[in-house]
Formats: sequence, C-alpha cells, structure tokens
Amino acid sequence: MAISGWVNAPTDLRDETSTLSAMTTAAGPVPASPLLLRLGRDAGLCCQGPQTGYADWRHPERPDPDIAVAIEGRLSNRDLLLDRLGQRRTHACDADLLLHAYRQWGQFLVDRIDGVYAIAIWDQLRRQLLLIRDPLGVKTWFYQPLRDGSVTFATKVRGLLAHPGVDPVVTSDGLNELITLGPARTPGHAIVHGMHEVLPGHLTQAVPGRICSRRHWQWQAQAPDPTIGETAAAHMVRRTLAEATATLRTQPAGAVLLSGGVASATAAALAAPQPSADRRPIAYTLTLAGPWGLPPGVGADVTAAGRVARHLNLHHHPIAASADELVAMAAASRHVLDLPGESTLDAALFTLLRRAAATTTSIVTGDGADAVFGWASSTPEITGLPWQRYDTAPIDLLSADARLHLLPTAYAKRRLEDAIATIPAPAGLTDAQRAWHRDAYLTLTHSLPAQLRRLDELAAALGLSVHSPLADRRLIQHTLRMPDPVRHLRGVRLGLLRHAVTGLLPASVTWLPGRTFPGAHLLPGWRANQRDRMLGVLADASQPLQPLLDPVQIHPLLARIPEHNHARHSAIAYLLEINAWLARHRIRLV
Repeated sequence: MAISGWVNAPTDLRDETSTLSAMTTAAGPVPASPLLLRLGRDAGLCCQGPQTGYADWRHPERPDPDIAVAIEGRLSNRDLLLDRLGQRRTHACDADLLLHAYRQWGQFLVDRIDGVYAIAIWDQLRRQLLLIRDPLGVKTWFYQPLRDGSVTFATKVRGLLAHPGVDPVVTSDGLNELITLGPARTPGHAIVHGMHEVLPGHLTQAVPGRICSRRHWQWQAQAPDPTIGETAAAHMVRRTLAEATATLRTQPAGAVLLSGGVASATAAALAAPQPSADRRPIAYTLTLAGPWGLPPGVGADVTAAGRVARHLNLHHHPIAASADELVAMAAASRHVLDLPGESTLDAALFTLLRRAAATTTSIVTGDGADAVFGWASSTPEITGLPWQRYDTAPIDLLSADARLHLLPTAYAKRRLEDAIATIPAPAGLTDAQRAWHRDAYLTLTHSLPAQLRRLDELAAALGLSVHSPLADRRLIQHTLRMPDPVRHLRGVRLGLLRHAVTGLLPASVTWLPGRTFPGAHLLPGWRANQRDRMLGVLADASQPLQPLLDPVQIHPLLARIPEHNHARHSAIAYLLEINAWLARHRIRLV
C-alpha cells in the first residue's frame, strides 16, 4: 500500500505520469490492485493498495480538483464523524468522509479524527498541501523539498527514492540512525539526506516557499496518581480494552496471532465474537521446527496457545517454521520493509502472517503490551535507550576509522538528550519516578511506533488489516497515570494486565511466565546462512558496508553460539540488512 505525490512544480504535472507511477509502484509489493492516478497542472496524487482511498471535489467549470484527499489506513471513529457531518451514507469511504470534513472544518479536522492513517490533502485554491500522520506513528509520511521549489512526498522512503529529483545519499547522521540507534530511529529522521519525516501526531503544511509543522496530538503530562490502587487500575484496564475491541466483537477478525502468552491471549479473548457466533476466528501459533534443544522459555508456548484456543472455541493452527523457510521469508520481508529491519524477527513474523493471509484479510495481535505496561530491557546498550539489546552492539563491529568518523557514542548521547528534552514532565516527581517517566516516554515515542510499523508493513504487503487493541492510546494514557508499583504489579512481567483479565482466561495461562518470540537466530541453519552472507560481504569490496566493518571483531562473533536468554536481536543479521538496503537502492555514503 502506498501514496505518492508531487505539488507546486514549475512544470505541468499532467505530463508526469511515469514519475508518479514509478514512485508508487516502488513502494510495493502490494496485493493485486489497480493504480489510481490523478494529475493536475499543480498537483499529482497516486494511490495503490486495498487500504488506500481517494476522493476529490471540483467546481464544474474547472478541470482540476479544488480539493483532493488521499488516505492510507483507516479511521476508527467513522460513526461519530458521520453524525457530526450530518452524513447518512454509511458506506462512504474514509477519503470521502475526510473530504467532507475538510470542507467543513479545514485543517482543524485533525482534532476530530481518530485511527491509523497517513492523509494527504491538496487545496488547489490555497496552493496548500497538508500531510497528516496518526498519533502513534503506525503509518509513515516522508517528504522532500526539491531544488525547483516543488515538494514531493510518499508514504515510503523508497517511493521518494524513485523520484528523479531525489539524490540517494546517506551522511554520517543517517548511518548513525541506522547502525547506532536503529531500527527504532529518531522520530522525524528519514535517513536519506534532504528527506524529512512527518512526526507522529503532527500535521505538516507546505505552501510555496514555506513548510511548517504543528502537533495535533500529544501524550498528556500527568504525575502518577497515588489514589489509583490495584483494583481500580485493573478495572480501568479491563474497561478500556473492552471499549477498544467493541467493534471487533460485532465484526470479528478472521484470525488471531496466538503465542501462548497473556498479551495475545487477552487480545484474542476480548476480540472474539459471542460463543453463539457461527464463524470463529482461526488462531495461528508459530514455533520453530526441529529438536534443536532450545532452552526453556524460548519461543512460542504451543501448549498454552492451544489451551487458550480451546477456551475461546477458536480453530488452532500451529505452524512449524524450518530454517530454510525462514531464510526465504527473510528475503521476502526485506523487499517489503521500507527501511532495514531485524530479520531474525521479521522472517518469523512474515511466515506467520503469510499463513494467516491465506484464510483472512484481518488479524488481531497482542503487540504493544510490553510498551504499554512498562516492561523494558534491564540492560540497555550504550545508547541508553531502554529497549535495545543485541548479542553485541552493532557499532562495536565497525572499524576504528568508521567509529572515529561517525562518533556513534556522542551521536547517541545527543539524540537521547534531545529526546529527553521533549518529554513533558510533570512537577513533583522523585528521581525514581522521573527515571520511570523518561523510559516510558522514550518507549512510547521510539520503540512502540517501530514495532507497530514493522507489523503493519509486513501485514499490508499481504493484504492484511491489523488490530492491536493493547496498543490503544487511551489505555496508554491511563497507564501513564498509574503509580509505578501498580503499573509493574508485583514485579511480574505484565502483572497489571494479568490481574485485569483474571477470570477471562484459564488461570494456568493468566499467570504463566512469558516467553520470547521465536526468533530465527535460534536455528542452526539460520545462523549458518547469516555467517556465509557476512563472510561474502567481508570478501567483497563493492559491498556498501564492507569498508566500515572490522573483520577482527566479526569473525569471533560468527563462530560463537548465541546466548538465547540474552540477545533479542543479532547484530550480524542487522548489519546485513543495512548493507542489503544500501545496495538495493544504490545509496551513496558521504
């Protein structure tokens, strides 16, 4: 799914069919769907994908639309918008609703919409472009001012890279974002030099000679409320989750992704239709194929997932993924994700999503629970970011000259200080509360959006719509108000969530210790593939990252058996993804 566009060019954009088409198709792959192209003299918009929409309004005597609207994603408050607009066309698409909303409220429509979206609005009479991004940043928006004064934009970086006026250059800042901070990069940083990202919860306005941005939504800065106890907090969580999943119970998704943990089980239980419903969702559980002697606590708990499926009367389909299948899925996901990702997790997730896409177009997941309920890594890497944990820091595998040029430690420190400076901090916090508050906001602004984007991109490429009710922003706002001992109830991972859903799930599942996602790096066949690929990069001077790598540091890591309980991500695999991305888009390093 993708939207691309170009406005205010000095030339007639009706002659730019090939450019706009190339920008949109470059953002693929997408399920088979037509390319919708609308070109005027001053603006061009192109959409493709089942979750994109377009609508326009024009004066009968003018050839070009006065207002054109495109959206990728979905609005979650359609009924409320219909009532406020006085509309009775319940089957109107989201783009049509937004068109009516803009005509009535102008850019202040951002205060009345909710959902997961990237929205473009072109106002011909004002020569004004508006780019609007959802509060959590699940959808992405990128734009680049060109030398001729025009502005090109796309929902994917690779869409902008297909524009002839965009120079594919990455400077030291972009490399630091990829290697030092990635894949949860600095919000607003688009990696490619000269390119910009619309921040989550922001509206960017572009008129001739000026581009400005304003925030249309932000987390409320409130000190923890000491009057909220365990019982009140659990009731608040249960009620908010029930409200967030109300629509799903009347229009159930076709599948749920079930790991056996309490988060996915809760999402499945709250989103499942009434027991009397004829059609029950299918529950998919991924596990790793082969008796590899993995330690306890690693990978999906198929037994617990089956217990949940039986309790909810769901059809349970365990999926055993082999190393060969995961290697193939890693290659496929590499062409789906816009920026380098963590192939050890992406391959497994894409395998699971591909199986689900064979039977449905809508899925429910428990993603976001760790961020919402405050469970972060206790051993962050040198960046100080609370979620990073690799088998070794990727920057440690760079040569001394590369580290001297990039100064990764200084860059990470500066970005961390910049991020902390933007955190709305209520008065009267203790040092411990201030540290908790900082980590919570960093996770919400960096880690959670990266996780949700990755899931959304992989699912969208298969035609799947994703619902992650535990990442509901109302729930997040509630948990931010809770005292730390309540949010981290009894020191148990997701303890508050477990307390809130007591009685909803089997007790043996509710308090079952969580397990890590079955990353592909746990399979010997996968590790052998990664070792061979890295050796190939080290031996090939034409590879983009090869001059920056330190073989002396890398070779011992290739020979080492990974520590299952420590490493969430493989630094080797991540560097390979960065190298592949640079090579695929012919990026020049400056």
